Amino acid sequence: MRPFLLALRFLTIFPLRHADDGGVEEIGRSISFFPLVGALQGIILAGLAYLLTSLLPWELISAIILVLLILTNGGIHLDGLADTFDGLAGGRTRKERLRIMRDPQIGAIGVVAIVLILLIKFLLLKNIPHTIRYSTLFLLPVFGRWSIVPMAYWGDYARKAEGLGATFTEHTGRAHLIAATTIAVVLSVIPIGIEALAYLLLLFISAYLWTLFFRKRLGGVTGDVFGFQSEISEVIFLLLIIIKHNGAILL
Repeated sequence: MRPFLLALRFLTIFPLRHADDGGVEEIGRSISFFPLVGALQGIILAGLAYLLTSLLPWELISAIILVLLILTNGGIHLDGLADTFDGLAGGRTRKERLRIMRDPQIGAIGVVAIVLILLIKFLLLKNIPHTIRYSTLFLLPVFGRWSIVPMAYWGDYARKAEGLGATFTEHTGRAHLIAATTIAVVLSVIPIGIEALAYLLLLFISAYLWTLFFRKRLGGVTGDVFGFQSEISEVIFLLLIIIKHNGAILL
């Protein structure tokens, strides 16, 4: 239970009095349980949507769900997304990009990135077919949190000094990747069947390509990049859901 509680404390705002900080290595290894933390968030999202369905139109429920998704993790992934965009847009060299990303102030590009990602998510959530709404809401944070794991496994930490991202890049081994992926497979196949494997595969490829991109642009990955990865993966998953159920592609 302790690794799960450490992952829960790191990824959410839930108060956990009995989960102390633990050692760096122990925190890093808690990454195996990231998809399980996502499942807890997914249960909250799907449960609230179910309770509100008879009271509110789906458009308004989609907005509430989006706010709840942000609140349950304290907006840490959106913050990472904004910092990443600021760094990529404002820096000419790897050193400049990393310096900008570390700046606690969010720049104009970061604000635009947050607004756009939220708008895109809202439009995608609003258009989820009613027959798969609850399963999609459940799996959204599962896939988002899981997608961090392969990036942590493949990526090197971009900074010379120790940081939060290094906690995971240095302690995520093959066993942790396999464990996290196994959890994600079980959690996703049960509600939507074998097509979940196709989503996982595409997100796996996406995580690998983004890791290569950041290796070139930053020299590796950071904690902010993990937030970026989680947000982008959620968008990709929602896009795949919409595309698949509109019959544009076969998964």
